[in-house]
Amino acid sequence: MTTRFWPPSTTTRITFLVFFALLVSSFLTLGFAGRVTQNQLDTDARGQIQQEHAKMAGIARENGLRAVINEIGIDTGGAGPVAMLLINGRGKRIAGDITNWPQGLENGRVVRTLLDRRGSPEEPFLVRAEALPDGHRLLIGRNLAEETRLLSTLTTSLVAGIGLAMALAGILTGFLARIIAARVQAIADVASAVAGGDLSQRVKLVSPGSNDAFDGMATSINVMLARIETLLDELRTVTDGLAHDLRSPLTRLRARIDRVARSDSIGQVGLEEIGAIGAEADALLAMLDASLEISRVEAGIGRESFTLIDLAALVQDMAEMYEPLAEDNGVRLTARTGQPVMLVAHRALLGRAIANLIDNALKYATKGKVIVLAAENDLGKVRFSVSDRGPGIAETKRKSALRRFGRLDAARTERGAGLGLSLAAAIARLHGGVLSLQDNRPGLRVMVEMPREPS
Repeated sequence: MTTRFWPPSTTTRITFLVFFALLVSSFLTLGFAGRVTQNQLDTDARGQIQQEHAKMAGIARENGLRAVINEIGIDTGGAGPVAMLLINGRGKRIAGDITNWPQGLENGRVVRTLLDRRGSPEEPFLVRAEALPDGHRLLIGRNLAEETRLLSTLTTSLVAGIGLAMALAGILTGFLARIIAARVQAIADVASAVAGGDLSQRVKLVSPGSNDAFDGMATSINVMLARIETLLDELRTVTDGLAHDLRSPLTRLRARIDRVARSDSIGQVGLEEIGAIGAEADALLAMLDASLEISRVEAGIGRESFTLIDLAALVQDMAEMYEPLAEDNGVRLTARTGQPVMLVAHRALLGRAIANLIDNALKYATKGKVIVLAAENDLGKVRFSVSDRGPGIAETKRKSALRRFGRLDAARTERGAGLGLSLAAAIARLHGGVLSLQDNRPGLRVMVEMPREPS
């Protein structure tokens, strides 16, 4: 079955089906009423014709043909609903107000035809012919002009009724669509808020305690969200406690190493080993700091510090700060910014994200190449990017590179914890944006796109 013209929205589909069902039921109901009315009018006309035939047949049997002629003269005046015509065996008109006998009319059959009465314009009649003694034939007709006008009025009323039914169906389905869309949107808004880090959001119940399907779904979703919030709080508590518990002994370890390193009783080899131990402790502390920062960002901490900032100016400042380090590595660092790029954001966190991306670019950039920082406005959104000319990341590995502790070096021979891109991606999500990895041909372009104001 083709879906070319099928509405893509579920709400639109439901609305369309309800409207179509109401429209079809209205057509069937009104059409049935019109058919029943017409059948009843036909039945009444047939009954009147049969009654007149029975009357004339009785007069013919009891009093003869002359009495029938006299009765026709009395019953027909040219203006009533009943018209009659009596002819002899040769087809000659004997009595009645119908001008001509309809061609091909068989005895005993009731048919519709057009007749004129003494030169009047033709009108629709329901007629029946019967044989009388001596080869005479009697035609009795029932004028259908009044029935035709009545049916025309009824048809007009039915058309108007169908139009009214369509209008009411449109109003009803529109109202139904608004109710469904509002309930679904309320659930979607809560889901968006939870995805943004606000786990306290819950779906409101419209009719608590009822058998409403939407309230039942909302209750299930709220139970799920409460469970998720509890688990994340427990996980956050354990993670924070573990990180803080590790931070203190590592800090003391680093301090003692420094004191030993300053002692005069240690040889050169000992100093080198102590320096290596200190570097490992520094790396571990940095890893813990980054993990804590990601947890805080993903929990939505920092939203209260959002202010209006100029992203282009921030990118320019970061480029100037990292320019000397880039020169030491033999890499040229440039910033491409034009007009101000204004957005509501956490300046320090965005600066941290840009710094992480620059560190990654410097780590993989080739000497003599260029790292480009850019910020721009884009159709109601803002975006910034960091592009290098290094080896890049294969498309099949980009998803892994964005995971926490994601390392492209499976052997872990290179320094680093694989948290830089994860933290930058978490900061982008905090601002309602998204971080993507793109091919710079050659090299890697890390693009962050965000709304001007986070939802």
